[in-house]
Amino acid sequence: MQSRISWPWIWAAALVTGVLMFAGFYRPFGFLVRAATLPVVRFLSGAAAQTITTDERVRELESRLAVLAADQVRLRSLEEENRTLRAQARFLDQSGYDSVGARVIARDVRGTRAILTIDRGKDDSLEIGQAVITDEGIMIGKVSVLQDRIATVELLTDPRSRVAAAVQVKGQLAGVLEGRGNGAAVLTFIPSSETVVPDQLIVTAGTEEKVPGNLPLGVVNTVDARPSDPFFSATVEPLVSLDRVVFVSVLRPTALRPRL
Repeated sequence: MQSRISWPWIWAAALVTGVLMFAGFYRPFGFLVRAATLPVVRFLSGAAAQTITTDERVRELESRLAVLAADQVRLRSLEEENRTLRAQARFLDQSGYDSVGARVIARDVRGTRAILTIDRGKDDSLEIGQAVITDEGIMIGKVSVLQDRIATVELLTDPRSRVAAAVQVKGQLAGVLEGRGNGAAVLTFIPSSETVVPDQLIVTAGTEEKVPGNLPLGVVNTVDARPSDPFFSATVEPLVSLDRVVFVSVLRPTALRPRL
């Protein structure tokens, strides 16, 4: 025989339970539940706070590391600048030349163009045609355009560049060093009576008004000579990487001859 569900009793029990809950009869049990779960809540809150603190610490350390890396780069730059300036001072002191130190602030050495912009100009007694050298006394070009506080330097490899040149061992005019673009330069109009071979040092001839003699220009790479031609040519490789020059010196008119 199946038992019958007594719905009146179920409804009565539900009603009593509701009244007791409304009256706060089960509040102590709620307190017990909260007391039992409080350690878990505190643990989870502490773990979250610790995670946030750890993330902030990581970000702080990363920021400090970036600052230290930047400081190291600046320190290396200052050391290189100091080394370059000392080398320039030694060369100019030994040679007796008067000069103006300058910093390269822009460059265009890609393709056929080969020019630098320096932070010196007319206000510093610069003139068009003056020789521009590195810290080791190597000539890299001439002043070609002047403004009050800046100037353009036409490098030896620029197609418009022309410098009277000589073989160092002879010291007399051997030809004209012409820029050909793309980092190339050629010594042209070499008399067939001259002897030029690879690895010889090419220097300035000293026949130009604003370019002192015996400034290193480059080294002979290949020679193109034909017995029937009155002149021949030779490719010349620059002595410095022109796209990495940062500090230069411009030789002023009083520098055409060393002081006695």
